[in-house]
Amino acid sequence: MARFGERWRALNQTQKAIAILAATGVLAGLIVLNQALFRTPYAPLFTGLDPKDAGTISEELKKEKIPYQITNQGKTIEVPEKMVYETRIKIASNGALYSNGVGFELFDQKKFGVTEFEQQVGYQRALQEELRRTIIQVEAVEQARIHLVMPKKSLFLNDQTEPSASIALKLKPAVKISGENVKGIVELVAGSVEGLKPENIHVIDMQGNSLSDGLKLGDKSASLTKATADRNEIRRAFEKELETRVQGMLRQILGPGMAVAMVTAEIDFDQQQYKSTSYDRGQVLSEHNISETGNGPGGAGGSPGTDSDLPGKSIPAAGGGGGGSSFSKEETTTNFQVPAKEETVVKAPGSPKRLSVSVVLNGNYSQAEIQQVRDVVSAAIGYNTARGDQITVSSMAFDDTEKKEIGAELAKQKTMEEERTRNVTMAVIGLSAFVLLALVLKYISRLLRKRAERLEENRRLEEEARKQALLDAQEEKLEFPKIASRQDELRDIASDNPDGVAEILKLWLKEQ
Repeated sequence: MARFGERWRALNQTQKAIAILAATGVLAGLIVLNQALFRTPYAPLFTGLDPKDAGTISEELKKEKIPYQITNQGKTIEVPEKMVYETRIKIASNGALYSNGVGFELFDQKKFGVTEFEQQVGYQRALQEELRRTIIQVEAVEQARIHLVMPKKSLFLNDQTEPSASIALKLKPAVKISGENVKGIVELVAGSVEGLKPENIHVIDMQGNSLSDGLKLGDKSASLTKATADRNEIRRAFEKELETRVQGMLRQILGPGMAVAMVTAEIDFDQQQYKSTSYDRGQVLSEHNISETGNGPGGAGGSPGTDSDLPGKSIPAAGGGGGGSSFSKEETTTNFQVPAKEETVVKAPGSPKRLSVSVVLNGNYSQAEIQQVRDVVSAAIGYNTARGDQITVSSMAFDDTEKKEIGAELAKQKTMEEERTRNVTMAVIGLSAFVLLALVLKYISRLLRKRAERLEENRRLEEEARKQALLDAQEEKLEFPKIASRQDELRDIASDNPDGVAEILKLWLKEQ
């Protein structure tokens, strides 16, 4: 400690300040490192909580003796990272997450003597809570309240009223809910309540603004309008894709800004279905042949309608004479197994009916070059003459006035930026030179001051040495004669009285 104190006293004020700051920094670093290494890491258990929910969960954590901390203005509860999932399961199983209401777990407890009205009210309460729990899972919704009106069923249709619902949404801060999300919530509630129509559901926010007015729920024209808008969006996306491909290809061939391409497409959104049946010659299943021949005596034939007209009977000769007659009969029946092939072709909607492409080249190009560009674009878009596609390629000088103005403005801004940078650089250089000059002057001043101090110290030492030399010289002049005279006096006394001197010396020796 003594050496440390000596070293500390040997430091000047600046060195002491630097040492104190360094020690403070090291101590703070050790404290932070200790907290980072040995502090228990916490992770969020629940976020975006209401004060009531946060209080209920905090009480549950206290009962379970689980350490926790509350952050984000009381909306987030954090627990040790290793206990997050286990704690979340415990809290959920204890029912602390559903402090705002009771869902279908209301019917887990069997009660005797419950009237039909109480059971209906309990079912309505449970359904409202279940819907609330589902709706708050939507990203933009922080909290929700649902009120259902479920009339009692009547035996008479005239007395039957339709159910309705009202939904109040509390949105997250700085978040706006989209119309699609509101429509999804409406359809969710309509599908969860028997007989509830979407047009009987009303949605508002906490400021009282209606969120369901502009949705046109239950309007068929709205769905048709949306379908048309979707088709236009698909068509424009298809056109944009072709334009991008053609523009990128021409940029690589002609250079940036040397060509403009526009595509107009007619898309067939009709779904078509074709059915065709074809028959091929099949295999023979069976074949039946009948062959008959016969001869008969001559003579008149029988009366019409008698047995003489039946097959196999005698037929009179053509001459009507008495000669004989003959007949023959052949009959063949063949049965085939005819294979039938039925084919159903469904043409998916969305195929292009016609493409129109217009390409304008910047500058004067020959007809051969224009034809080359036309061929390249035709291959890129899948040109089909049978479909009625058309391509127009022309060349003309582009109006680059705006481009020149933008270039001039950019050049002006660049010049101003360079000038500003140069001024800042000069200012920084000047300031640095001033600081450097001040440091050099301070250093030179310190050297001159130290040199003056050394000169003054040398003069002081020389003056002291000169004074010391004078004193030494004066002492040599004044004191040495006195010492010599005293010695002579003692020598004279001892020679004059040797006995007395001996006695004095004996007394001195005894005292010693």
